[in-house]
Amino acid sequence: MGGAVPALVNQIAIMLSIMGIGCMLFRMKIIDRAGAKQMADVVIYLACPAITLRTLMVDFDPGRLFNAGFCMALMTVVTLVSIPLTRLFFKPGEGVARYGAIFANSGFIGVPIVQGVFGEGYVFYLSIGTSVLNFFIWTYGVWLVSGDRDQMSLSRVVRNPNLIAIVVGLACFVFSVHPPRLLDDVLAALGDVNTGLVMLVLGCYLAQSDLRAIVASKKAYLVCLLRLAVIPSVSIAIMSLFPMIPVDVRLTMLIATGAPVASFAAILSEKFGGNYKFGVGLVTLSTLLSLVAMPVQLTIASAVFSL
Repeated sequence: MGGAVPALVNQIAIMLSIMGIGCMLFRMKIIDRAGAKQMADVVIYLACPAITLRTLMVDFDPGRLFNAGFCMALMTVVTLVSIPLTRLFFKPGEGVARYGAIFANSGFIGVPIVQGVFGEGYVFYLSIGTSVLNFFIWTYGVWLVSGDRDQMSLSRVVRNPNLIAIVVGLACFVFSVHPPRLLDDVLAALGDVNTGLVMLVLGCYLAQSDLRAIVASKKAYLVCLLRLAVIPSVSIAIMSLFPMIPVDVRLTMLIATGAPVASFAAILSEKFGGNYKFGVGLVTLSTLLSLVAMPVQLTIASAVFSL
């Protein structure tokens, strides 16, 4: 546990370096906006599901199943607390801001951080928690960004490849099904592209954002305060009540609930007519601030959980 914070700092530093390269490539017109979107699609629809499926295809363990249930329950409670909490700070028409405060980049950024800090085995728990988040993102989240309740779609949730990977993976876990060597190697190779592509995409977002405007926005800082400090504090308080859950599992879920603003704040804003530039700015600013915020979160949580 003592090495978790330095490992996290190192992982975020690596990711921000690649993010800077992505920003440079976009400004040099080597990658354009369409290319960045296509890379994001590769991450969302291929790399992340591959990582999820591979990490779930392990021998059944009742202890793991119990911990997985805790992860699902925690993510549900934290999300349900965040929804009314954000109503206290934002007006009805500020859906993108509320979305940014509620939804963390658990899969997009959480996966490479958890892989780097705790190892691939803990992506198992992150994936379980993220499945709950995906449900809320494609229902309530879409409504927030679009402002149109009719845009909420359960069918999008059901067809989401990440959720499909979780359902298939859990079935393999329950029956201790292991992939053939070739399939395992293919899934591993696909998963290996995740971190690099994620940060290149976020670098492209950075290149498109108006940093002066976002840095001067009090609303953006309020979103980041909620996303990177208040909501993770709620998560730490809840998890401190469950000492029977292994510390590394709880710290993994802290990364899931304390990650910066979900990249879908930009992607869904563009798709459903929300404030795309503000969404891009929130993703960029919160990701940069997470370099300081997430190690602080982990340090506080490590101290609390050791009491």
